[in-house]
Amino acid sequence: MTVVNKTRRVRLRHGVQGHGVQVAVACLGALSIATVMSAAVLAQNLPPPQAQTAPPPQAVAPPAHEVDVTGIWIDHTGRGAVEIAPCGNRLCGFVYWVQSALSSKGKPLVDAKNPDPKRRGLPMCGTQILLNLTKQGTNRIGGNVWGGGSIYDPEEGETFDAEIKLLSSNELSVLGYLGLKFMGETFKWKRAPADLVRCGPPRP
Repeated sequence: MTVVNKTRRVRLRHGVQGHGVQVAVACLGALSIATVMSAAVLAQNLPPPQAQTAPPPQAVAPPAHEVDVTGIWIDHTGRGAVEIAPCGNRLCGFVYWVQSALSSKGKPLVDAKNPDPKRRGLPMCGTQILLNLTKQGTNRIGGNVWGGGSIYDPEEGETFDAEIKLLSSNELSVLGYLGLKFMGETFKWKRAPADLVRCGPPRP
């Protein structure tokens, strides 16, 4: 029925334009019928469509742990290491390792230049280097910035304001200054290897 109606529409639109035109239209209709029949036969032989299944969910990596300044760091001289750890709700740092336990005079290494005479005979190992640092914010790599405290320089026996922050997971920026940060000096400490041996008994 569809082909006959199509032939009639062609005749009404174009009029009788000769036997050849009508034959062409009829052939086109026959070709359409053959195409439809072939498609029906193929459809009978095709397997039923399979239900589409959603792809398996991809494993989602757990969120990375926040990088932190705590741990053991070798100072800029390479001759000592400081352990940074919480002390109450603040951070403190103590000498964890020294390259040599003896001074240049061959005597046990002590905090000889401490402004407090009572402490000048105490071993350098365990001496407090970072004092009372508090969290000041975060930096661009997600680590905490700690400041508001001080840093002690045992080589000179002097204490300065301090700010510390991570430059990377294995590099620490240590700023020492007096009042104005831009007038201070910044040092880079590197995270110590896991097998670095403590120079004395653990802190209580």
